[in-house]
Amino acid sequence: MKLQVSWLLIPVVALCLGACKKKEAAKAPETPAAVAEAPTPEVPVPVPVPAVTPDERAAKLGFVKHLTQDTEGVLAFYDGQKTASRAKATKLWKLVENQLGMGGDEPAEDEAAEATGPAGLFGTEFTLALGKSTAEQAGNLLTFNRRMGYFQMRIIAKAFAAAVKSGDASSLGDWFADSYGPDLFKDLLKDPQSGISLLEKTQMPPVYMAFKTKEADRATAAQQLAAMIANANMLGEMVAPVEIESAGCKFEGVKILGAQISATMAEDRASMDEELDSASVDQLLAAVAKKDLLILSGTVGDYVVLFFGGSAADLKLAGDVGQSLAASDALAFSDAYVSKELAAVVYGQEAAMDTLASAAGGLAEMTNGLRDGLAGADGLGDTRDLEAMFKIVAEREAALRKLAGNDSLGMVAFCEDGLKIESYGGTDNGMVDWKSPNKLAALGDSEEVVLFANLTTAAVYDEKARAYAEALLETAYAMAMRVAEAPIKGGQLEEFQQMAKLFDGQFRPDLLALWDAYSNDFGGSLGHEGALVVDLKGSAPAIPGLPQAVVDTAKVPRVSLVAPVTDRAKLGASWDKMNTTLTGTLAKISEMTGQKIPMQKPISSEKNGNTTWFFPLPFFNDDFLPSVTVGDKWFAVSSSKNQALDLIAKAGADGQTRHGFYMSLNFKALESYSQDTFKLVDQNAEAVTGAALPGDRKKLIQDAIAVLGDLDKLTVHSRRECAVLRSSIHFKAR
Repeated sequence: MKLQVSWLLIPVVALCLGACKKKEAAKAPETPAAVAEAPTPEVPVPVPVPAVTPDERAAKLGFVKHLTQDTEGVLAFYDGQKTASRAKATKLWKLVENQLGMGGDEPAEDEAAEATGPAGLFGTEFTLALGKSTAEQAGNLLTFNRRMGYFQMRIIAKAFAAAVKSGDASSLGDWFADSYGPDLFKDLLKDPQSGISLLEKTQMPPVYMAFKTKEADRATAAQQLAAMIANANMLGEMVAPVEIESAGCKFEGVKILGAQISATMAEDRASMDEELDSASVDQLLAAVAKKDLLILSGTVGDYVVLFFGGSAADLKLAGDVGQSLAASDALAFSDAYVSKELAAVVYGQEAAMDTLASAAGGLAEMTNGLRDGLAGADGLGDTRDLEAMFKIVAEREAALRKLAGNDSLGMVAFCEDGLKIESYGGTDNGMVDWKSPNKLAALGDSEEVVLFANLTTAAVYDEKARAYAEALLETAYAMAMRVAEAPIKGGQLEEFQQMAKLFDGQFRPDLLALWDAYSNDFGGSLGHEGALVVDLKGSAPAIPGLPQAVVDTAKVPRVSLVAPVTDRAKLGASWDKMNTTLTGTLAKISEMTGQKIPMQKPISSEKNGNTTWFFPLPFFNDDFLPSVTVGDKWFAVSSSKNQALDLIAKAGADGQTRHGFYMSLNFKALESYSQDTFKLVDQNAEAVTGAALPGDRKKLIQDAIAVLGDLDKLTVHSRRECAVLRSSIHFKAR
């Protein structure tokens, strides 16, 4: 599921985990009363949106006041030095330092703020902005990558066909190597989608890197950027000096000349003519000659700016705030957080995201390559069945991709009771049913639950995803059997052929029966909601060799998956089919190996209308017992019979619901469990391992556990509010 929330901001999270503990709360703006009075921190409450003028927004968001309204993407980090200082105060940072031998006295925060050099540029505010045409140009790169996958698979298919025709598998290695060789790039250059015509459309998009500076440091920072750009002069005649002015701001730097690069390439014209026809070489050299790269720097208000682009026309700055991105409704998502201590802001234009999604492609490009490689090859006979299956894979992938959609992405990270990340819009691949309430929401409420995840998948997505998976499996199986039946010799390939033929003759009907029982009967008997619950309350099994004190005291994780039952009779029938099939499979294996392997018979227990099925395994107990529990309403597969029964009893009982996807990770419970477990292991180390834990090992473990003391809880909640895709992430600090 492509929830739009977290992954762009992993660097922010790493820097901000220790950023806003409770002892820092006095420095942060007060939370509006409506938020402070929320019943639980896990259920996001809409933040009151104040009336914010473009000037107020610009003052908060920084460099965006200089960006034009057609900017396609922004990634801005604020107060980097302060955030880094806080991160360095965390136990995790200290642990890493100690392990790497990097410990030492840190400079005071006010001294660190005066840091110079390239790293000092990131100390206050850094903005990466992507101008108009960035998505189009990134899409060109994705198209090139997609077509490269197509041609690689086509080369591999032809290689296999040629090996079959010759009856010798030894040549396959050379052919596979050629999938990255000259033939691949000749195919790419001649391809209408990825070749010279794509190169003609490709150029460097406008990219801005802006560093906020103090007035006293601005000249030095500008000199640092200019010196970095001056290194390009080592390219000699390929570089020319450039000066450009935009919105009253002067930029200087270099232009790397495409014409000179083209001229250098033309010096090796003879070898190029051997690979391509003369007209294609002319077209390639002409396309390269038009591809310039500008690298410039300048000062814009409080910022020193590094700019990359393909032409002077790409450098466009807003003349005033009213014409800037700050005055656009595109950044309205940030208004609710204008009083917060911002760590980062992300913006992605909807049209740009659509362009990237359409260019990305999927497995279909590779299956199409295999299809076309087989279609034009001799040696494999009639391959129309495989070609048809490849086509089905592509069609079903396309049907699944049609369920996805994009909106403009807005994301804000800020310091408040730890780190919070709020996002608006982004990519939704259609997996989650945002409208249906999650009736298992209450299963994660207990403070003893260390990990909880809950969502309801969309029925249409489930259907199309299952159809796509079936097409992939059927196609992979058909390809494997075509390899197994091929008249070809050679090493490991012959071993594969023997195993594949054995599987097809003995176990193929069993596999089909199991898949049918699982996919249709089992899948059709359960609802679309599911919940994962992990706690740390399980009793340890009485395994021989473990000290009695460990068995009596140790706690082990308990893991359960819970789902609603929609057709209990169908659920029972699915097990009957699986049991019958597996019994027959074991009989075949017994006959082949000469060893009797009987199918184990499960036993059951009843409680409150729920039946728990399990195999009688030695040393296990009710709290450490892999089992399946079934009732008229709920189904649970669990490592603990007790946990499964407790969860089913609680499921839906209090009527609490939640929409969308929700996950929580309880660091307090994890820390307490880790401390208790370490203490128990330490006390019984000699009885368990024959020796006491070394002092350095004990300290390392204790320091690692102490890292958890900085954190309270991580919660993630994705849902739709007023038709807008929303996600809230909270790294709650102690």
